[in-house]
Amino acid sequence: MLEANKSSFIEWGFKRFNRIFLKAHFENIWLMNTVSPPSQKTLFLINHSSWWDPLMIYHLNDRVIQSDGYGMMHEDGIKRFPFFIKIGAFSVNPDHRRHLMNSLQYSAKLLRENKTVWMFPQGSEQHLEKRPLHFLSGISYIVKKCPEANVVPISLYYSHEHTRKPNAYINIGPVLNKKSYLDRERKEMTQVFESAATAQLDSFRERIIQEDHRSFEKI
Repeated sequence: MLEANKSSFIEWGFKRFNRIFLKAHFENIWLMNTVSPPSQKTLFLINHSSWWDPLMIYHLNDRVIQSDGYGMMHEDGIKRFPFFIKIGAFSVNPDHRRHLMNSLQYSAKLLRENKTVWMFPQGSEQHLEKRPLHFLSGISYIVKKCPEANVVPISLYYSHEHTRKPNAYINIGPVLNKKSYLDRERKEMTQVFESAATAQLDSFRERIIQEDHRSFEKI
């Protein structure tokens, strides 16, 4: 597998590019944050429905959480765009078991080193409204290897409303209670994570439909 090899210079430049790029394509990026998110030793689980998702979570980490963050990227994508290694991406290839296991073990290692790891547990883009979310069990393997890590669901939602450009919405959930999942087998643990993320995303969607932006702040 290809490990991340961050460059502070490239990160500095990409943060500024990403802010300008997102501003050009979205009317607003709204955050509903009812908790103070941890910035170390945390596995963030994000629903995945759009090409924009990695840029959104990079922006979220840049502007709000400000952690030393890392994320999985398919091996083919990293080979095509190797600069992503310089901003915290590392490779995963689910079609090769050894590569997959190395990627999961590397994720646990990063968490033990007080980094944050950002993952799309669905494994690939799915329609925003598709249910169930169908989380893959790799996330539970990581948690088993680093049980002291926090697990936090993050919800992403995109909405065309009354402007030419769409709005993006982000919800950082609370740290999941370890008592709800640590003693479970991997399949059951994955279901706990999926259920928590689904409930959070569906509740978030209803707030957005009501167009009550008093619950949100712009980032």
